[in-house]
Amino acid sequence: MMEQKVTFGNLAKYGVLLGLVLIILSLIKIYVGNFIEQDIKELIFMLLKAAAYVFFIYSAIRFAIKHFYATNYSFAKGVKVGLFLGLIAAVFTCVYQYIEMKFIIPDVYQAQIELAIEEMLEKGVPEEMGATVRSMFSISAIVSALVGTFLVSLLASLFIAPFFKKQQIINIEEASSSDNQ
Repeated sequence: MMEQKVTFGNLAKYGVLLGLVLIILSLIKIYVGNFIEQDIKELIFMLLKAAAYVFFIYSAIRFAIKHFYATNYSFAKGVKVGLFLGLIAAVFTCVYQYIEMKFIIPDVYQAQIELAIEEMLEKGVPEEMGATVRSMFSISAIVSALVGTFLVSLLASLFIAPFFKKQQIINIEEASSSDNQ
């Protein structure tokens, strides 16, 4: 059987779904913010996001093995699938981050900028740097969303990919023992 290439369209749906789930969790976090204590809220949503990463990366790697890598799955291929998902989800989260900063909760971001400028002034940084901080804050928030999503996807892929390798070895050994009988 010839191996098919993992195409963008086949795996992109998992990345899109991961990105959408991360966005929905962020929106829920905003709207339940007044009802739950801050520390508990952060823990709950961190765990929910981790579960989303694990679920979608696991599902995508499983899909790739079933349809594309049935006979020659490797750890590197599993990590590539996870990184691909992370890249797609990162694009979605970056777009959402920009929309959140400009339209959903701009007052929260403005308060964070003012707090950062105030702390800088207390440390003796010139006031001219305040304008630079204002202009760079949105860019740094978007870049951190991009890098953060991508890195979490990488970590999740590194932890999930080896489990499939072990599972495939077991399946191959079972198939060869049944052929011998």
